[in-house]
Amino acid sequence: METVTAAGLEIYLYRSRIRQGECWSSVVAPGLWLGTLAAGRVVVGGDDAPEGGAAPVDWAPGSAARFWAADGFESRHTALADGAIAGVFLRVLPDAVEDLLGPDGARLTGGHGRAAAHVPVSMGLVWRMLGITGPAPARRLHLTAAALHLLGHVVEAGETDGTRTGPATPALSPADIERLHAARDLLLRDLAAPPPVPDLARAVGLNARKLGRGFQALFGSPVYAFVKNRRLDEARRLIEDEGLSIAEAAWRVGYSPAHFSTAFRKRHGLPPGAACGRR
Repeated sequence: METVTAAGLEIYLYRSRIRQGECWSSVVAPGLWLGTLAAGRVVVGGDDAPEGGAAPVDWAPGSAARFWAADGFESRHTALADGAIAGVFLRVLPDAVEDLLGPDGARLTGGHGRAAAHVPVSMGLVWRMLGITGPAPARRLHLTAAALHLLGHVVEAGETDGTRTGPATPALSPADIERLHAARDLLLRDLAAPPPVPDLARAVGLNARKLGRGFQALFGSPVYAFVKNRRLDEARRLIEDEGLSIAEAAWRVGYSPAHFSTAFRKRHGLPPGAACGRR
């Protein structure tokens, strides 16, 4: 499990494989917790949990559990099926609750622990967090921003009985998600000459419409914008870390030097020449 600590938050990104009937325990530290599964299905329960001995909960993707833990406790889990398990878990440190949520955030805390509130959650946002890549400082910032977005989504949903307005996230099965990750890998394999969307869709077994909608829901941007941003990120790395000239970096990622400077400045907020000076 990967852990990132920033801005009063602990962010846990979990991926593994489990077998039906497998049991494990984890220690839940004090704080305001949010947990959601992106893949897998488990039963969570135990007499020491905040529910105070409530019946075990069958936990699957599509909802998030939010609860307050005044004291640490042990949480027990049992896998209900073989396969992959993935999830995102957030802990707001006790001293940071008011800083992040304001004085009204105190109503989410109190006592030994409240029963977990289960509210709908955007699977696209959860998978996006699990798929964030890039240079360490930028990735840390993107993860922190996404974690705060997810926390805000869950707190808001809990206060409105789970009702939200806005466009619905397309339903993605585990197989769809796997295909979308395969599509992203194909794009990253050759940023200078990525396949057109119809060819990419055929390569991973999706139709072009589902690929386009699913890609944006899962990774936060359309295919074209994803490729453009990754090209420019890679170009900056080539200039700063490998010492390539501006023209060499531009050609390497599929840009002509004539159009590269404007796109680079829009993406990074500085001209390519300034990146050369950071070597």
